[in-house]
Amino acid sequence: MTKRGFRLNGITVVPGKGLGKAFFVGRAIEQASTVSISRQDVGDQIMRFNEIREKAKGDYRKLLEKAESESSLDASILNIYEHILDDPAFIGQVVETISTKLYDLETSIRLVSSDFIKRFNSAGTSYFRERSGDMVEICEKLIAYVDLDEGRMKEFIEPVVLVVSRTFTPSDILKYNKDMIQAVITTSGGKTSHAAILARSYSIPVVSGISNLSSYIHPGDVVYVDADKGVVQVRPSSSLTGKIGKAPATDAQLEALRKKWDRPVYTRDGIHIEVLANISLPEDVDQATRYCADGIGLVRTEYLLSNRNTFPSEDAQFEYYTTIFQKMKGKHSIVRLMDIGGDKIPEFFDMPFEQNPFMGWRAIRIFLERKEMFKEQLRALIRAGKKHNYSIMVPMVTTLEEWLQAKDVIAETASEMNVTVPQLGVLFEVPLAILEMDTFMKAIDFASIGTNDLIQYLSAADRNNAKVNYLYNPIEPAFLKIIRIAIETANSHGKPVSICGEMAGNPYHTLLLTGLGLRKFSVVPRNIPIVKEIISHINYAEASENVSHAEAIISTNEMQTWLKNLNKRMLGDTLTKLPVTADV
Repeated sequence: MTKRGFRLNGITVVPGKGLGKAFFVGRAIEQASTVSISRQDVGDQIMRFNEIREKAKGDYRKLLEKAESESSLDASILNIYEHILDDPAFIGQVVETISTKLYDLETSIRLVSSDFIKRFNSAGTSYFRERSGDMVEICEKLIAYVDLDEGRMKEFIEPVVLVVSRTFTPSDILKYNKDMIQAVITTSGGKTSHAAILARSYSIPVVSGISNLSSYIHPGDVVYVDADKGVVQVRPSSSLTGKIGKAPATDAQLEALRKKWDRPVYTRDGIHIEVLANISLPEDVDQATRYCADGIGLVRTEYLLSNRNTFPSEDAQFEYYTTIFQKMKGKHSIVRLMDIGGDKIPEFFDMPFEQNPFMGWRAIRIFLERKEMFKEQLRALIRAGKKHNYSIMVPMVTTLEEWLQAKDVIAETASEMNVTVPQLGVLFEVPLAILEMDTFMKAIDFASIGTNDLIQYLSAADRNNAKVNYLYNPIEPAFLKIIRIAIETANSHGKPVSICGEMAGNPYHTLLLTGLGLRKFSVVPRNIPIVKEIISHINYAEASENVSHAEAIISTNEMQTWLKNLNKRMLGDTLTKLPVTADV
């Protein structure tokens, strides 16, 4: 039994504090956390149960046909699976659990399967112990179908702390109602993983780097997460939990900044700097608007695929993009084509096994091979954008030839629809592309720099691996030289350039990036008024002059000290007065 006040130490990924009941994400059958439903949802859940049983039986029948033709598998095993799926006792208990206890389908399947397994194991014979393994297989199969629920979000009715006994992924957040997720504890996942970026945008604290989570935390345990310190307290005392909550002063500061910066921002010497928002879902536009975004610098469209069992139709995508554009009310939006791959692989997508998926078949590499998917997204996007202010950005471009192929497909699709090709740009995040950035300039309308993946590839440091976080540093001198050259290249060709990676959203980097010549920041919505406030205290010409001296610095530690001193010298106590949780 876990003791009261049991403390675990991990690594801060997203700062903040959260208190809730432990909910295990994943498919380990013994981790049967509970999600409740309303009485009116009972019928829908039972109908869904019958649907997924039929789908599972269909899968086993296909395997059975293959086994019989190839003699590759004992067909009796597959027959047993189908019998279990049709077992009146199993069906009856799941239906009863949904109907009387008002648990959702996933919870009910887990609980009933767990009960069957315990009974099989206690029977003591080898036959029943084998049936226990069969029950695990059936449970896993059904839960796999539950998770592909066509975008329907699962609703928590009380605050939870997600416990992820593997690498933290974006779908771990997107499949649930985010307002009830108080924090996340995960075995692995870096500060700039896509899941961490999402968590940060929703102000969900995350602690990573804790192994064997199920040995310390049980489903339903009350858990207090202090991600500011990288500490997790299991079954905390009431005196400790009483300390939880955001500081009222922090909330008041942010609200004051929000009201102040509902307008464009200029440096002290009159240079206009745009501060844009990074978003993932249409509802995120409300946050972008609330926090006074000058536009949208990055729409991550691949999150449209979350919780779906097929690629979304053109009409479904059209509705998604239309909602975003309408909410922006004429402000410019840059829409990134789907960056499928890496840690963003849809459940339905037939992705081949890869040793290193971040550097494998991904994004535009997939679209150039699966042109039907590529053109379906383009048609929906171009239809939705006809009367709106938008541009299209292509991720993971490596060579000019690859970009020209993608550009031809976009032009062909626009021609088929009898519309003008929108503004097109490249997300520079592959080292080869950014080193050849000058060759792209005549073929693009704008550029964006994806610092998250770019650092990963340049440093050979997996962004999800907490053990190599020390190598993943955006103020590494060699990296800053590349950023400087990229910004200067775009500016010299008169092409707009932004940074949409996490580096742009760190207030301690605002002065540095402004001095490097950046005039477009794209950040999580909450940080927009903070970044605007810092920019208003910067003299652009002085920042450029001071930052030019950074070229002489050769170590990351020296760069960190120099940047802290520069911020203090040029900004005074501005940073210390702001509700900032990041650091240099």
